[in-house]
Amino acid sequence: MYVNPDPNFFGTLTNQTYRVERKNLEIIKKHISKFDNFLPNQKMIERLQQALDSGQKISGADASFYFHELKEAEFMEQGYDWYTAHPMAIAHYGVSPYSLYHPEVIKAYPEDFNKNWTKAWGIE
Repeated sequence: MYVNPDPNFFGTLTNQTYRVERKNLEIIKKHISKFDNFLPNQKMIERLQQALDSGQKISGADASFYFHELKEAEFMEQGYDWYTAHPMAIAHYGVSPYSLYHPEVIKAYPEDFNKNWTKAWGIE
């Protein structure tokens, strides 16, 4: 199990669990499809789909990604560009930007993540 020592790493999502809603997952998929294919995004969507299909609740990085992408999509629908919407979505939940991808995804695609990501998650 990966644990970040920073008690504010997951902001308002700390120690919470959530159910993935099909309509929200579809919003995320549509939102992500607007960008270049980024395999870590696809892997995170797979994780959310698995949680939905199995009825499992999400928490931690999965919840951080889920809510971040929903809020980012909402901001972009309001007319903000990604460069503005992305940090606004991070700030909305008070999460660390390094909380958006699960450590297993970071480990699976190390070329897409720098040492700040591995340090934040304690990945060797």
